[in-house]
Amino acid sequence: HCKLDDVLVISLLCWQVELKITTQLRFYYFLQNNIFPKSSLPERSRFNRICNNAFCFLQWIRIGILKQHSNNPKYTIIDSLPLPLCQPIRNKRCKVLTDYADIGYNATKKQYYYGLKGSFEVGSDGHIWAYTLSKASKHDIKMVEDLLRQYRCQYILADQGYLSNELKKKLEKEGIWFWTPSRKNMKEKKQENSKFLKKKRKYIETVFSKLVNLFD
Repeated sequence: HCKLDDVLVISLLCWQVELKITTQLRFYYFLQNNIFPKSSLPERSRFNRICNNAFCFLQWIRIGILKQHSNNPKYTIIDSLPLPLCQPIRNKRCKVLTDYADIGYNATKKQYYYGLKGSFEVGSDGHIWAYTLSKASKHDIKMVEDLLRQYRCQYILADQGYLSNELKKKLEKEGIWFWTPSRKNMKEKKQENSKFLKKKRKYIETVFSKLVNLFD
């Protein structure tokens, strides 16, 4: 019945990220063999429950740090990141997290995958101001309001996956300028700063790359 202080639990979770240990089981054995004396660490399943309960506090800490120590970004960028749970060849056989995951399409790699989709709102300062998880098949447009409930910026950049006149007009009424590049077959006039905005929007790909490298 060993108990861990809340601050210690949160510190351990942050340390796990710094050590780039992507599985909690391996991290638990690392602590058991190298850090904590025998019988001073809770049993593995109980340690797992304690860490899961601490995740909500980590979210509040993250939001608090952003609000208190970061200036509001000039603009934010919205995009989605595919989170596959198996190799494409196993899409129809995989049964992991069936209540939360399904088969979706990865437009970048031009292939279907089984898993989840992460939608992120990244600021011009490089910080992640909002994010949400959904099934892989859920359209990107449907996740915009979920992100804006967490953080609302006056200027938002997105890619062609978020093209929607209805969404654009709705956000315009709410005082939000929502920009997406137009398709080649669209008759709309090209904006003079479209190349500049496209270049700025691609910054979110750098953030995604860091997340993939950090969390496998």
